[in-house]
Amino acid sequence: MKLKTAAAALCAAMMILNTCGCSINLSKEDMLRPPKTMGDEAEIEQLISNSAPNGYTLKYPKSGTNRSAITMHDIDDDNTDEAIAFFRDKGGSTGVRMLVMFEENGVWKISGDYLTETTDVDCIFFADINASGSQEILVGYTTYTAGVNFLSVYTYSDGVTDTIDAGQNYSAFYCGVIDSSGKSSVMTLSLYTHENDAKATLLEYDDKNRSLNPKASVAMDPNVTSYRSAAFSELSESVKGLVVDGVLSNGDLNTQIIYYNKELNALRNPLYNEKTANQTQRSSDVISTDIDNDMKYEIPTVTELPFDKKNENMKVAPQVMWNKFSAQKEQLLPAQRTAANFSYNYIIKIPETWQAESFTALLNKGGTIMSFREWKSNAEGKKLFDIMMFKAADWEQGKSNEKYTLIYKDNRYAYTFYNYEPESSLALSDDAIKTAFSLLSGSKQTGNNN
Repeated sequence: MKLKTAAAALCAAMMILNTCGCSINLSKEDMLRPPKTMGDEAEIEQLISNSAPNGYTLKYPKSGTNRSAITMHDIDDDNTDEAIAFFRDKGGSTGVRMLVMFEENGVWKISGDYLTETTDVDCIFFADINASGSQEILVGYTTYTAGVNFLSVYTYSDGVTDTIDAGQNYSAFYCGVIDSSGKSSVMTLSLYTHENDAKATLLEYDDKNRSLNPKASVAMDPNVTSYRSAAFSELSESVKGLVVDGVLSNGDLNTQIIYYNKELNALRNPLYNEKTANQTQRSSDVISTDIDNDMKYEIPTVTELPFDKKNENMKVAPQVMWNKFSAQKEQLLPAQRTAANFSYNYIIKIPETWQAESFTALLNKGGTIMSFREWKSNAEGKKLFDIMMFKAADWEQGKSNEKYTLIYKDNRYAYTFYNYEPESSLALSDDAIKTAFSLLSGSKQTGNNN
């Protein structure tokens, strides 16, 4: 049984630690501090304490993959971690301090001490933006305006930390390699506010001025209120770009593709048009992902299968078309047609021989059953096969599962099927049903966990 698991290979995105201390009046951050530790962690902790003799409160990044107040990372690729710590002095400065620390001959030392007038850290990320072979430290800080942060960039080498002039405001930023240079590009995204337009900006490193400057920008959908998912991906014809799934004010999702067109010397967002609706807008909670494991993201468009609205016991399953993006045509090209069950995070690939309006897929109210049926003369026809969900424990105990065949089981659920084997041109073999099944990565699971 060949099980396809759709996994998003995210190339980019934004993002140990110890302090001790006991106090009668503990703040929330104080209570998050782990016990005092030994070794490197204790030395790092002591450096922070020495730098803040009146005491300090650790500051934790709010987003990204690095959420520790003290992040350990091998910045210069010498197989030894450096340490970056964020904290606020007690009774002193109002800003957030960042210490960059390194180990030399078994002793931890401070490489850089920076104070930023802000209340919080949005995220921290590492990327080689100047092709130096070492990674730069990219730190996002919050501002007093909701949804608006600003980017600061630092270099580290041989025990010395320095700044790169960045000064860019953003709502979210992402890093990824988009050309043959090997260096990472930085893309900032800005949501619409009364003060700022919704846009994407490609930043490029200027070696002469040691600065990160805007190279190109493009308008984005101002109706997007937040970003659900974003990742750099190869798109087509050796073109790489940022695939952005955004949330609209009504809760729908849409997708925008941001990429740099060398011939036009411009940043492009071809799926967004101010005067026409985005064809990817969908109420279903499904995000762009690499559905066929070819290291390229597919973009979903969602339509409804035929359905008898008089059937009060079932609802129609969404039909998701997964599309490739052609940079040459700046169009979505249909690649794979599926029926989706978002309650339990799986999809069924529709055979190419099944014509539109010849079939439907129905879900029961709990989403535990997806039933495929013929559709003829605007009515449901023969049953083809069912996908049935069991709790893993119930399946293992053999509760009411005699006629079902297992496709896949994890620690929560058993995904099974029953093939009616009808005399129908749409009938599938057991193996075809099994291989049509895929777990869906990235969407929220809303199934009943009771």
